[in-house]
Amino acid sequence: MPADQLVGSPTEQAVIAVLAGASLADTATAAGLEQTDLAQAVETYRLGGRQALSEQEAATWRQIYVRFSDWDASEKDAVTDLAPLLHQAEAEGLISTWWFMRKHPCWRLRLRPGPAADPRQDPIGTALDHLAQRKTIHSWWPGVYEAETAAFGGEDGMAAAHQLFHDDSRAILRLLAGNNTGLGRRELSLLLCSTLMHAAGLEWYEQGDVWHRVAHERPLPPDVPTRKLDAMADSLRTLMLADTSEAGALFNADGPLTHAADWAGSFRLAGQNLGSRARTGKLQRGLRHVLSYHIIFHWNRLGLPARQQSILAWAARTAILGPPPEVTPPAAHRSIKAPASAPVDLVQIACRFPLIIQSRPRGISLHDRVRQVNHYASTCHEPDDAEERIDRACTAWNLAALIASDCALTDLAIELCERQFQIFQPAWPLSGRTTIAALQPIVNLARLDLRAHNPERAYQTLRQLHRAVQHGGDVDVHGTPVRFDGFTTSTTARTHVAPWLRTVLREDGTRALVAAQQWQRAASNAAEHAVPGEGIDEATQMAIISHTMNDDFDAAHCAIPTANLSAPWDQATAHCLRVFVDLASARPDPSILPSLLITTRRTIHRPDPKRATTQTRLGLAAVDLAAALDTTHASRLYTEVAQAASRSGDAFAARDVLKHPNKESLRPVQSMTLTALVERAALGQAGIEPNLLADLKGSLEIAGKALQDALYR
Repeated sequence: MPADQLVGSPTEQAVIAVLAGASLADTATAAGLEQTDLAQAVETYRLGGRQALSEQEAATWRQIYVRFSDWDASEKDAVTDLAPLLHQAEAEGLISTWWFMRKHPCWRLRLRPGPAADPRQDPIGTALDHLAQRKTIHSWWPGVYEAETAAFGGEDGMAAAHQLFHDDSRAILRLLAGNNTGLGRRELSLLLCSTLMHAAGLEWYEQGDVWHRVAHERPLPPDVPTRKLDAMADSLRTLMLADTSEAGALFNADGPLTHAADWAGSFRLAGQNLGSRARTGKLQRGLRHVLSYHIIFHWNRLGLPARQQSILAWAARTAILGPPPEVTPPAAHRSIKAPASAPVDLVQIACRFPLIIQSRPRGISLHDRVRQVNHYASTCHEPDDAEERIDRACTAWNLAALIASDCALTDLAIELCERQFQIFQPAWPLSGRTTIAALQPIVNLARLDLRAHNPERAYQTLRQLHRAVQHGGDVDVHGTPVRFDGFTTSTTARTHVAPWLRTVLREDGTRALVAAQQWQRAASNAAEHAVPGEGIDEATQMAIISHTMNDDFDAAHCAIPTANLSAPWDQATAHCLRVFVDLASARPDPSILPSLLITTRRTIHRPDPKRATTQTRLGLAAVDLAAALDTTHASRLYTEVAQAASRSGDAFAARDVLKHPNKESLRPVQSMTLTALVERAALGQAGIEPNLLADLKGSLEIAGKALQDALYR
């Protein structure tokens, strides 16, 4: 088959030619491409290829999240129930290699299928189901293992790491089962880490540099004085200078740590393998960097608390290199400068969440929007059903208030909402779906508060409204208390309106709390009003954001869904959340960038006129996150988001694109097209043409009379 039939486009053919050794300039000319565009395409192709290789390696592993019923008792339960399950599965050939990591509130199992594994059966899952039924574990679910191949020095380094992870996990479970070595975990771990570095060929001060790198990843708590480090360093130095060789006094057959000899042997072998690979050029990252990662992973498996890890790392560093000139305080995660050079404002990005795909009114021209109001007003008297007439009349009023708000006529928008609500009040008590129509003006007033940067009042209005409809009481409607005791006497009406109010609180209430930067309250509110369904909902997203903004990065990572994400929107959202947590924890992972870009593009390039605004919102969130990893790719993605917004013809999407800091990178024609959409819709122009305003008010007079007639006849 000819080669050109195997590729998807002339650009791809050109990329493959360059990768095969052809001249970039000649190939670009032949393909009719700019050299810079072809160079960027080649880099993207390389980046995607590396990601594909990593994913192929990860596909041979199975990841399982195990959440124990009692975290404090997880070690005991792991020894009693989890270890026998793993050992039996290994003995039966169901798995060939396994290891675990602890990240509250889960233990993460990584399993490589063995020769007896049958993809049609899941005996391990069945066994875990039994543990859940017995309440030994709270729950379990599958995940996707993403090997940190680059961090551990490439494919060879990752292979050595996986073997050590396996041996270390087995030894830790033996230790937890009561195989007492006579040393505390901290001291034993220090000996094992020294064994690893000795075997890798590191000299004394090179080991100090490794400890310095570990300490950099584990900032010292501000309440730990330097004198405490000095005192610890003196006691640790003796351990760090001990002979940990196979024939040494500690680990030989007659030594006090003979029970841990195999454990030390695994660290020794790993060190030898890594040192050999480094000396022969097979390790694709610095040896000391790789060893520092091994120490951190080992400590997490061993269950050393973060505070203890920090103090131990700084004391070990001090034991070799002396007291640091200035102990670095914990890095603030609110704003960081990522390795790719773009500064990251995490609060600003957090405020883009939750990313929920929703239908929104299109941002059409102001003339067309006024015509919509006129249509509903002029036809609202036609239906025979009174509730249908009320719905049409209220649609005219709601659209008019939204137009006023979008045109920055806030006082007019407030006036229209209040007048609409006042039409309903004398008709209380209400019933049927008219109850929802009567409450919509108050919800719109809360939304106006949110637009006016008063998110707390917006949330309180919605919260009070929800309570008052169900139980009576007052609602503060823009400074005026309104008693709702007589709103309805119908239990059926309350039942009818309750789901709608929960939706309003879940969507608008959560967004108000996010705008107020009340992360925990936003997560609690979203969870309280969540409804079962597919996708990554507000509750899931805000739980992750809340954990992250409160520095609980392990819990945040654990909460990111990894299974059953078939929709491109959910895949893109999950990648946005993953990158956000990585950046906040100061551990950006460039390997996830291709997945973030691909899934975002799949989402924004799916034309959907009713969802253009939310698609743009997700696209811009991905742009901000990608900028922390690679500003070039982020800039290209922004251009694509702008193109999608332009194609949609949606003024709201265009406005969001033009508000972004990257707007200066737009070509003049792109900027003019987007600006024209915004101007045609008169967004933010603080005025409406007199003739259009007169048409709008005339339509509302008609709709208002029809509403009164339907309510009082």
